[in-house]
Amino acid sequence: MMKKNIQFFSIYILLGFVFFLFTMPSAIAQEVETEDDSPQSLYQYTVMARSYGDSIVIRWLPHDAGVWRVASNYGWRVSRLKTEEELDANPSDSSNLDIFLTPNPVRALTLDEMKERYDSTHFYVGVAAQALYGESYYNPRESDGFENYVFRKDQEQTQRQMMAYIAAEGHTDAADALGLRIVDKNLKKGEIYSYTIESLIPPEIIQLPTKIFDVENIPFERTAEDLVPEIQFYQNSPYTVLVYWGKGKLSGYFVERSDDNGKSWKALNDAPIFAYDPDEGTYEVFGQTIGEILEGNVGTFDSLELNKKYLYRVKAFDAFGDYAPYQQSEPFEMADLIPPCTPVLDFVIPEDNKICYLEWYMDYQDEDLKGFVVTFADEPEGPWTEASDLLPPKTRKWTDKNAHDRGRGFYRVFAVDKSNNVSYSLSQSNNIEDDVDPSAPKNLGGVVDTAGVVYLQWDKNPEKDVIGYRVYFANQLDHDFIQKTSQCREDLFFWDTLSLHTLTKYIYYYVVAEDYSHNMSDPSDTLAIPVPDIVPPGVALLQDYTQTDESVTFTWLQSVSDDVVAYVVYRKKDNEKQWKAIRVIYPDELEPEAPFFLTDFPEPSAVNYNYCIEVFDNSRLSSGKTGQTTVRFRGASVIEIPLTLKASLNKDKKCAVLNFTYEYNSRNDYYGVIFKQVGDDPPYACASFKRGETTYTDCDLKAGEEVTYYIRMYLGKGKRSQPSASVTVSPK
Repeated sequence: MMKKNIQFFSIYILLGFVFFLFTMPSAIAQEVETEDDSPQSLYQYTVMARSYGDSIVIRWLPHDAGVWRVASNYGWRVSRLKTEEELDANPSDSSNLDIFLTPNPVRALTLDEMKERYDSTHFYVGVAAQALYGESYYNPRESDGFENYVFRKDQEQTQRQMMAYIAAEGHTDAADALGLRIVDKNLKKGEIYSYTIESLIPPEIIQLPTKIFDVENIPFERTAEDLVPEIQFYQNSPYTVLVYWGKGKLSGYFVERSDDNGKSWKALNDAPIFAYDPDEGTYEVFGQTIGEILEGNVGTFDSLELNKKYLYRVKAFDAFGDYAPYQQSEPFEMADLIPPCTPVLDFVIPEDNKICYLEWYMDYQDEDLKGFVVTFADEPEGPWTEASDLLPPKTRKWTDKNAHDRGRGFYRVFAVDKSNNVSYSLSQSNNIEDDVDPSAPKNLGGVVDTAGVVYLQWDKNPEKDVIGYRVYFANQLDHDFIQKTSQCREDLFFWDTLSLHTLTKYIYYYVVAEDYSHNMSDPSDTLAIPVPDIVPPGVALLQDYTQTDESVTFTWLQSVSDDVVAYVVYRKKDNEKQWKAIRVIYPDELEPEAPFFLTDFPEPSAVNYNYCIEVFDNSRLSSGKTGQTTVRFRGASVIEIPLTLKASLNKDKKCAVLNFTYEYNSRNDYYGVIFKQVGDDPPYACASFKRGETTYTDCDLKAGEEVTYYIRMYLGKGKRSQPSASVTVSPK
């Protein structure tokens, strides 16, 4: 019978370790603090101890599989330092301070000793025997190679070690049989005992450290970490549920189930369930959700019936073979996840391209069938939207009166039960001819950069059957629009290029959507995109100029460009390098398409004066300085005559009113010139007056600009007066 148990657990280990990964040692939290009194060794072992008030249990676990096998043969010696009371009781033996807990070394039992001491049905001792003495399941061949032989044998020893440690944690008899446990009895509660454990393996084979540690004999009490956590459930299919609970310090678990409210219980596992860390295979086999659950929990699957309540309880043992009390679950009942019988959509018949008749059948009708929902989609694979309300369970026909509005597409019938499980038919085309135009594209926008590249974009149409868009353009809004795209495009953007060497201010575009039936939408809103201006404005042509000894008057023709923002007149002497702006003339000061003039009164000079004009447009482009003219002024005789000038603002303070007097009598013709200066700009002749005129009104003012005026009389024959005193106004 012992051999049968060994063979059974061998199969369990080879298959079960797909699901249970043993962590060595699982009860590491109970490891005691030890001191080594030997040189540092490459090999180590863990020592654990637990006190019960009248006794102390000591367990140890070599980390390496080979060390475990060798130590099982040579054994261990465990001793305890005598207490003061024990020394006083036998003072004649005070030279011997240690007590050996066993007269002989603690080593693994032979296979015959295991059979003799334990019953043949003892599961855990059977596992221990299989781990230590079972036949090798790896039979090497010469063709395998030496490296493969070493690897396979090491793998086999590691698996045997895990089997042994599982058995040792599952039952104290297995730990005793494997020589991994000892009990020190007849101790006093509350006393501190000092222990020493050493391996008896000859040092020339393996060197293991001797460990010394203290244990206070206080009875062990379970904390929350030593108990089975709350039991939870995850139903992963219509018929199976994952029963799980959190990982803790416990080692192996046994699960029981009751279907009569706890009156009787059925064990679900003979071998213990161990915690393990999921790997890629776990996720592949069980899926993402279960894999994530098992990251921090221990669990087992169970198959259950519907409409029935179940209770579960879990007990567990720890590294010392002690069992934690049962943890019982709340009642659990399987949810109905079984879908109804699949409906078969028999036919779909359109009529007058307006409505569709649908009919379906089922092989049988489930008792919990709630009804049917007819759905519609543009594509045979969906997504599906409800075309009907919930239809009664006995319904097998339905008419879609909105088939024309839905357009070309597909139907599918869904069956729904009272637990909201669904099944559905295959899809069928509605055979409706699509004669509905798509809506016009929305939010067309675009820009033209300085290289002449046009970028257009627009929103996607809401209709699902739109296959693309066509782009049209024109240079003028009243021209015929020409298709720019050679074919229908799926993109929601379009690149174009145009020549910027044009006087056209805008380029115009619109977009048309097209569907699968080649129905065309109305055009989008027409987009007018400003074209970057790289063409300089036309020049102001010099039409004529007249010169006197003390002034020069220029007449220019206005630029042919319609985006002119200013005419700038420059002056400089022959011996000067830089041109100086003497007057800025704005288009709103001029009559449309009429010539304009400027009279300048420079200071007399022996050096020639040069004049030119420059035109600027609203893109800050310049025509360049043109119409250069050279003039020489000899100057005139200055005659002192009385001059007065007064200035005021009219009632609305938008115009300057000038009043002036002059005392001069002559038979020759003479006239006066009014000079104006805006801010720090150079003064210029803004008007003239005849003999006898004494007033002038200037309405070409801007709020906030300070304007200064003075007058001068020109008396003929090269004579002129001195300038009058200046007057200033500040319109608000």
